[in-house]
Amino acid sequence: MASEIESLLEYALNVGASDLIVTEGAPSAVRFAGRVCAIPDASVLPFGTLAEFLGALEGESGTFVGGPWHDTRWRVKYFREALGNAAIFRPLMAECPDFTSLGAPASLDNLLGVSSGLVVFGGPVCSGKTVSATSFVSSMCSSNILRFCNLDSAHELPLKTGESLMLQNSVGTTSEKLEQGLRSGTDLFWVGDFEESTLIPILRAAESGALVVVNVTAGNAVGVVDALLSAASPENRDLVRTMLASVLKAVVVQRLLPAAEGNGAVSAWEILFNTQNVASHIRSGDHFKLPSIIAASASEGMLLMDDCLAELVRSGYVSAEDAGRYVSNPARLA
Repeated sequence: MASEIESLLEYALNVGASDLIVTEGAPSAVRFAGRVCAIPDASVLPFGTLAEFLGALEGESGTFVGGPWHDTRWRVKYFREALGNAAIFRPLMAECPDFTSLGAPASLDNLLGVSSGLVVFGGPVCSGKTVSATSFVSSMCSSNILRFCNLDSAHELPLKTGESLMLQNSVGTTSEKLEQGLRSGTDLFWVGDFEESTLIPILRAAESGALVVVNVTAGNAVGVVDALLSAASPENRDLVRTMLASVLKAVVVQRLLPAAEGNGAVSAWEILFNTQNVASHIRSGDHFKLPSIIAASASEGMLLMDDCLAELVRSGYVSAEDAGRYVSNPARLA
């Protein structure tokens, strides 16, 4: 039955799916721009099929890069369910795209001039945030000569480092590597997915003059700030708000929607740049008011997700039905 998984992987590539979802004892499915669809006539895989195909699966869950299968590397996230093992296979790009080729709003090009502070890429699962963040880091390293530390344990996309020097000999936890990197004069840290235990070291690194790039799973800019602040212990909450207000440069939130013509996906964006007004709201704990600031700051390059969705519908790139699943104010789509 392992050959059946090979066939499913080939099907996912042929139809352009972002993910293949395989569950023992249940039909398999694919995901297109966040929408899960059953695979027609897919057989139910018996228990043990995934272990036979992937080899020994350690623990209840895990993530690794596997393959190549069908000349493609895949990120494999496995976990246990009631009927047996399950796994999500995601095809990985062969090379990292240029940041300016992502189809993002032009104001994001300004990020390439940032040299210090914290830049956060956010979005829900399967939103493209890792590709965007890695592309940004790759472009920074290619266009500058930096001392660069790659702390992203997933290593899903190969980075183009240009003449930048990548520091690879640090050991220990992510927090310890951040501290070691600072002592070595690191200019840029690519942290990867945010872990709560790294919050204070990340803010300290950004405060010390390094540029720190991190991913946060959240649906909008307020959710990103919430996720960062909620990682702080109660006694450190005021300190973290002050530090975040000081070092934050930008929050870039991305999500994928099915294209209106039924072919591929379209990115929707929310962009928050840290201004004096934004910093004041973060420092005071009033960051729930950030959407109104974003909406009123288009001239400064900011973009509210609702405004982006409304424009995508007006331009015919996505349907009002798909956009309506994510818009905060449905009247914007009328």
